Amino acid sequence: MTRSPNFLSRLGEAAVAALFKHWIVRLYTPGELIVAHGESGRDVFFILEGRARVTLFSENGREIFYGDRGPGDIIGEVSAIDGKARSASVVALEATRAARLPAPAFRRLVTDHPDFSWALLEHLSSGIRHMTDRVYEFSTLVVRRRLILELLRRADDRDESTSRVFIDPAPTHFELAASISTHREAVSREMSVLAKGGLIERCGRRLLLCDLTALELLAGDEEEQVFSRREKS
Repeated sequence: MTRSPNFLSRLGEAAVAALFKHWIVRLYTPGELIVAHGESGRDVFFILEGRARVTLFSENGREIFYGDRGPGDIIGEVSAIDGKARSASVVALEATRAARLPAPAFRRLVTDHPDFSWALLEHLSSGIRHMTDRVYEFSTLVVRRRLILELLRRADDRDESTSRVFIDPAPTHFELAASISTHREAVSREMSVLAKGGLIERCGRRLLLCDLTALELLAGDEEEQVFSRREKS
């Protein structure tokens, strides 16, 4: 699937130079918190290398998964804008280099660099659209369709000449469950159905989506038709 440009790639040279001048870079170890839910910090962070996860835990310990962030992505911008406590935690999934930009410098960049401001607006708009789509999915779609949509979102860029694509690394069933607001057992059941139908296949640490066209149909309104056709073949 086509990936959206990351935040830093949208910036002009002047804005990037201003960032380099004011941010502080450090390395986070796997499992280390970059941002903690509820803390009062206002600084903004940029992932330079590695991968981090935006997450939250409910009172009963259930994990709510909001998404992963990779090189070039921005995190912590909401608290820098509205001045309120952090709305989620961000934890390093692997060795991760991240740059911390103090809140006053962030505000100056917004004021002095229109390309930075526009990139921020695009980023926030994308987040609103993403959350709108997820609320719709959680409210109206059965687990199978939510799961397939999540797998399609995670799929790496593909060659247009093939309908096969990998997810690398393969997400765990627990991780997928946290992503689509269900429990691990439901994900395990639906993954088994998709595997038996020849639509997905585990290949070492990767997950192969064997037929993107069929999966896209299953994610839409033609689910029963697709399964019917595959059962008859």
